[in-house]
Amino acid sequence: MGILTTSLGIGATVGGLFALRRWRENQWESCKTNKRLDGQVAVITGATSGLGKVLAEDLVNRGATVILACRNLIVAKEVVAEIKQQYLGAQLDVVELDLSSLESVRKCAAILLERYDHINILINNAGVSIPTKMGVKTAEGYEINFGVNHLGHFLLTNLLVDRLIASAPSRIVIVSSKLHEQGSIDWEVFEGTKEFEEGKRGPNAAYCSSKLANVLFGTKLAEKLQSHGVNVYTVCPGWNYTKLFRYSSVPFYSWIAIIPVAFWFMKPARIGVQTLIHCAVSEDSKNETGLFYRDCKVYQSQLKASSNPTIINKLWELSCKLCKIEW
Repeated sequence: MGILTTSLGIGATVGGLFALRRWRENQWESCKTNKRLDGQVAVITGATSGLGKVLAEDLVNRGATVILACRNLIVAKEVVAEIKQQYLGAQLDVVELDLSSLESVRKCAAILLERYDHINILINNAGVSIPTKMGVKTAEGYEINFGVNHLGHFLLTNLLVDRLIASAPSRIVIVSSKLHEQGSIDWEVFEGTKEFEEGKRGPNAAYCSSKLANVLFGTKLAEKLQSHGVNVYTVCPGWNYTKLFRYSSVPFYSWIAIIPVAFWFMKPARIGVQTLIHCAVSEDSKNETGLFYRDCKVYQSQLKASSNPTIINKLWELSCKLCKIEW
């Protein structure tokens, strides 16, 4: 009898927790637009899992031709096959892209420009969060978080921008994070002449700084494209069940505190992707550009550096120098 009572109690508790979780998920914002994208071409970086994969499914379902620009072509082709089984007639393509190599970025852009005479949507979604103590660098020797999350996307966007302008009205969505508010600018680290010092800033400090670079990039890019029919959106998708922080080292005892917080605040990809969809598709955002979004609405950053024109311009100039481009 005691075992039965205990089992029933555990079952009721688990059921209650799942009901509470479903209620919580219903509180998050969702993009409700039914807008079609027939005839449009969308490029998504990092679309083999997590937010990118769910976004690809959504855009395909709206009629768009979706290109998965990914590092792992084998996995990307498996994802394409999976999506085609789910959505009959889905138009998808795969192009190799390793954002940690500027040479790979250039090759990817060249293939895209050769294959597609118009590109309507570019989603800079791929990202890494790698503690600097691991000593990982890009092919060109830059700090890996800055190199992949910002520099690779900066180059890709600039190489595709003329095609996006020619396809206007078009949209560029840059996936950043509210964690950019914890980021800082260290020009020597960005330029690759000094090692990143985590110090008291924690193991994800380099990631936060790269997300700040995303915000600064989005602001300047929107300014440059304002009269060209290309809107730019920077997005925080929230805390999601993805593989992003798989390299972060969290002590076992910390999970005691993390698990209940994650239960309440962490979103499944199908919900986390909603703000990306809002910015890429929604009619409500079609006349907006250069803004930061969270929960399908504009969010005002609390970090003054994110709106400092001197810092914004200097990062743009440095990024052009490192990528060996001019604009």
